[in-house]
Amino acid sequence: MKIILIPVLLLSSLLSLGCAEPPLVIGQPAASISKEEVVIYYIDRPPCNFETLAYIRVTGGYFTLESMLGKMQQQAAGVGANGLYVLHTQQLDIKEYLGTAKAIRCLPA
Repeated sequence: MKIILIPVLLLSSLLSLGCAEPPLVIGQPAASISKEEVVIYYIDRPPCNFETLAYIRVTGGYFTLESMLGKMQQQAAGVGANGLYVLHTQQLDIKEYLGTAKAIRCLPA
């Protein structure tokens, strides 16, 4: 029983992690910040002038849209972005999402 249960638990934990490619950095990254400091702009365009620091793409294995956005937010924080401009999300299956976004830094007004 233990032999069968361990691979099942391992597989389910890997699926819950999802697949995230490393961000494609195109701007000058800054020091990493906390994930909670990154504002998510999901439906509306950010209300600021901004520069794009990186493109982010995540696929599969995310059971909720919120968990996928959280992974994107974490990657944006890793390049020092203070915003995540979500470009596309798609639900592929009941428990599988993918999406693309820009990690952005709002510029002073």
